[in-house]
Amino acid sequence: MSLRLRLALFIALAIALALLVQGFLGYASFERLQMGNLERELGAYLDRIVDQLEGRRGPRMFRRDRDRDETRFSSSSSLERLRENAPRLPLPNPAPAGGVASARLVREGQVWQEWGSFPEAIPPSENPEPRLEQNWLYQSVRLGPGVYLQGAIEASQVRASLAGYQQTVLFTALVVALLGAWVAWLVSGPALRPLRHLQEATRRVADSGDLSLRVPAEGSGELLQLSQTFNQMLERLSAFRQRETQFTRNAAHELRTPLTAMRLQLDSQQQGLASPEETLAVVREEVERMSRLSESLLTLAREGRGQKVGLDLAQLAQEVAARNSVPYRGPETLRLTGDPLLLVQALENLLNNSQKYAPGAPVQVELEPAPDPAFVILRVRDEGPGMPPEVLARATEPFYRAPGVRVPGHGLGLSVVAQVAQAHQGRLVLLPNRPQGLQAELWIRRA
Repeated sequence: MSLRLRLALFIALAIALALLVQGFLGYASFERLQMGNLERELGAYLDRIVDQLEGRRGPRMFRRDRDRDETRFSSSSSLERLRENAPRLPLPNPAPAGGVASARLVREGQVWQEWGSFPEAIPPSENPEPRLEQNWLYQSVRLGPGVYLQGAIEASQVRASLAGYQQTVLFTALVVALLGAWVAWLVSGPALRPLRHLQEATRRVADSGDLSLRVPAEGSGELLQLSQTFNQMLERLSAFRQRETQFTRNAAHELRTPLTAMRLQLDSQQQGLASPEETLAVVREEVERMSRLSESLLTLAREGRGQKVGLDLAQLAQEVAARNSVPYRGPETLRLTGDPLLLVQALENLLNNSQKYAPGAPVQVELEPAPDPAFVILRVRDEGPGMPPEVLARATEPFYRAPGVRVPGHGLGLSVVAQVAQAHQGRLVLLPNRPQGLQAELWIRRA
């Protein structure tokens, strides 16, 4: 089921539920109103019969207590006179205009007199509460001990009106819900067009693998942000693929060099052109070279990700500086959160670069707060020949080697340092040193 169809069905369901709830509340109010009117008509009908009975017998035989909704005799002989005269004095049925009503006077379970044709389905009852039975609303009025007046009024019209109201509510809810679904279907087409374009672009990318495809930035709000985010994702994936291709090509080339050197040395030893000691020394050197290269490649492949813990960066920098016989300048302690293994590797790479490209030149490790209080700067400063501006711009690229430089290496040292800086939400900054040399600044976020 498409999103457009689900949206239309959801809107139709919401409209139908809202109309049904409103219709139910309206039906309850309409039912109370209709049944209340019918109960008032039945009460007025019984009042007219009671008044009729009292008026036909001259002196008032009954005194009806309106507040207690019951009628009592005004004298002890009233009941006997009523029993003797009621069968011989037929009274007209004062039914309401336009309605069907009937009543009966009952004493000790025997009917004394009837007004109209009383429904047989209604059982004799002294209950003063109105009740509904087979399209008849009936109620009783107590006139004395064992004597009560029971009236019934037809409720078929009221029940027909209520049934018609129910049908109207259901029909209206169905029609309006279908109309709402149709309108939602029409309106959701243009609204979901950016999403369809995104779906088509995703399918084309999946089928062809072409990461140069882009989604038109259409719509507004979340759909526009989704299109822009998808395009940014494609751009990053495209750049990642390019870096991966270049990285794989360079890594294969760099790994081929020590393997070729070891094969040649082993062939020379097999032919008797090299001694076992010379062959072992060359193989050990190439293995160490491959080990360093593998560690650098692993760091780059992990994109500098590591496990961060609380550490003392000042103590770590002092230990690395002392191990490389380099002076340290900075605070005695500086606590922050980071990966100590990655930070040690980054600092070792910076010191190795300084020692390789500036042999014999003074080198110093410095640690100080950055102008931005959220960062600290771990700096390696040397007074060697430095780097031209065009080399500084590309020095952090993997496997990049400056033209004309014959220093052994793989071109991964600064790339690894840059990855470690990104892993600590910082950056690597390469600047010329004054009066000469190079200073490499590793910016690290404190938190």
